[in-house]
Amino acid sequence: MTSAETKSHGIFSFKDEKTQPDPVFEYPSSIADSNVPLIIDNGVYKCRAGWASLEEPQLVFKNITAKQKGKKELEVQVGNEINNIEVVKWILRTQFDRNLVTLYDVQEQIYDYIFAHLGINTEGCVNHPIVMTEALCNPGYCRQQMSELLFECYHIPSVTYGVDSLFSLYKNQDVTELTNSLILGCGYQNTSLIPVVGGRVSSANCRRINMGGAQLDAFMQRLLQLKYPGHMAAITLSRAEELVKDHCYMAEDYIKELEAWTDNDYYENNVTKIQLPYNAAVSGSQLTAEQLKERREQQIRRLKESNAKRRLEKLQMEEEKLMQLISVQELLDDEDEEAFNRALLSLPYETAEELQVDITKLTMSIQRMKAKIKGIDLPTDEETKKPAVYDLIDIPDDQLTPDQMSTKKRQRMLKNAREGRLRAQAIQREKQQKEMEEEKKLEQRRIKDFNGWLQLIRDKRKKLLDIRNAKKQRKADLAKRRTYASQQRMKMITQLVSGGSKKKKEDTFGQNDADWEVYKEIHPENADSDSEAEEDKLEELETLLKEHDPEFQREMDQTMGQTGEFDIAEYYRLHLAVEKIRVPELLFQPSMIGIEQAGIAETMDFVLKKFSPESQNKLAQNVFITGGNAMFSHFKERLEHELLAMRPFQSTFSVSIAKNPILDAWYGARKFALSPLFTTSSITRAEYEEKGGEYLKEHWASNRYFPTPMSSK
Repeated sequence: MTSAETKSHGIFSFKDEKTQPDPVFEYPSSIADSNVPLIIDNGVYKCRAGWASLEEPQLVFKNITAKQKGKKELEVQVGNEINNIEVVKWILRTQFDRNLVTLYDVQEQIYDYIFAHLGINTEGCVNHPIVMTEALCNPGYCRQQMSELLFECYHIPSVTYGVDSLFSLYKNQDVTELTNSLILGCGYQNTSLIPVVGGRVSSANCRRINMGGAQLDAFMQRLLQLKYPGHMAAITLSRAEELVKDHCYMAEDYIKELEAWTDNDYYENNVTKIQLPYNAAVSGSQLTAEQLKERREQQIRRLKESNAKRRLEKLQMEEEKLMQLISVQELLDDEDEEAFNRALLSLPYETAEELQVDITKLTMSIQRMKAKIKGIDLPTDEETKKPAVYDLIDIPDDQLTPDQMSTKKRQRMLKNAREGRLRAQAIQREKQQKEMEEEKKLEQRRIKDFNGWLQLIRDKRKKLLDIRNAKKQRKADLAKRRTYASQQRMKMITQLVSGGSKKKKEDTFGQNDADWEVYKEIHPENADSDSEAEEDKLEELETLLKEHDPEFQREMDQTMGQTGEFDIAEYYRLHLAVEKIRVPELLFQPSMIGIEQAGIAETMDFVLKKFSPESQNKLAQNVFITGGNAMFSHFKERLEHELLAMRPFQSTFSVSIAKNPILDAWYGARKFALSPLFTTSSITRAEYEEKGGEYLKEHWASNRYFPTPMSSK
């Protein structure tokens, strides 16, 4: 399908964009000699890094690493070096747990990647102050570990920490001591509500919702996989992420939008169709007769190989089970009756006779399967080569000692087992001989009278299908209480219960609910031992028909309901309809996926009510949205709709969105690094050594610093 056709029909295709490795930039002397600050927005989803002297970040990559087991440390792949995330998703690592850095070995690999690609070549140190983002209300321990990594491993001169959402506000507004704002930070792992009062964060009134971009992507993938189970493998998390980013939008009134999607005309006009990649099959009219014959032979060959492989796997399983049972039975031959009884307790048998019955059944089943597998001869009976000694069986019991009586019992059991196996092998050889003779007759008939042979194969297949369908119907009838089959079966049970008494008495079994429960318990699910053999025979007949009858496959397709033309392109097409609003709605209704937390609107109302009416009004005049999820269209309108419902009658409010919700945190940190506040807000190495790694110099874009209380002795 051409791009013009795709666009005109409103059908999209997945971009499946492959990342390109980041270049290694030069380390110019103008940057090296002037100690230009390095700006790092250490986001959970993506990391952005670059020099403060440049207007754009030089590195933007996903904050993940991948390392093959057994590989050297130098072969760790970071961010854009991972070309296909889906291939290595099982070995991906990130330094974050939710939105907190907890794995500092991974963080060190990220730093190495940043410094190396920015061209920093100073040995043993990074001679640049760093401005870095951290999580809202970041614990002192996490900051301590980060400062220790930066100062002890990279020997940086100073570091400044700030909250990404606050840096984004600073980029979009002039923040002063009079600034009041309610920031909605939409992150990858969570959504934060941050009240800023008098130019400072009110940490005690901040709230976090455990719902972010990661949960939205996973929800989209789950919805589509349930909707299209045939394409489960093709609907990857990366593709779900692409759909959320490119096609989802925020519903201004969710209930009203849901009702609109129930209208067929609205659905047809607004549904988004996404074409999954597929390889169009070559139509039959473009193939020659020789190509069609060759393709048919390949299909038949693959079918035979698949059947043979399945039989071999089943044969191996049954042989292993048979060897286990025989090894238990051989304990009797070793005169270890105590070990035999212990082994019997671990198996579903109460007596040695029950064990022998199953051994005989397994032996016959294995012999039958071996006869069907081409190129495998029946094993010779080794037992006929071994002399069997049963010298006590014919001696009367009154002439034997107690020990001899026990030995006689064991000899009788072993003799019965041996005779049972020999009978099973003899029956199987006889059956195999008859089948071989029948096959020879059929082959001769196929050569002499092909049409008659073909009709005979069809008749045999039809007979087996009729038998199978009759058994299915009977099984269904037995599962229903009021059918004739189940009533007849319960009458038979009545006779068994009465012990075969000839006295006539009223038959009331089956009239009570308790009788029905008894009947269901004793009703066998797989009582027919011939079903397996019938299925194998049916499989053989269908293989012959596929090989010799060109019309058979067409009839099978019609039986399966595949008559008429089949639009393969439509089969590989996803319809994105109500999912476009249902996925973003999770931010306002986390309970849709079982998360017992309030959504954005309820949490915002809760935060506002923590303040006086005057402060509430000030905060409502500057509601600021930033972060990746702020990119959803109509997000601003939805939040205004919610504020209109929660705020007092005729009160005013104002909602704004960051100019660039994704990069404004880096831009704001760069703006801060170039301001006079930077010098007074930096933590120097001397201060780190004196006051500890958790020490934080507060500024308007930072967290609040709460020193760890000293333990009293």
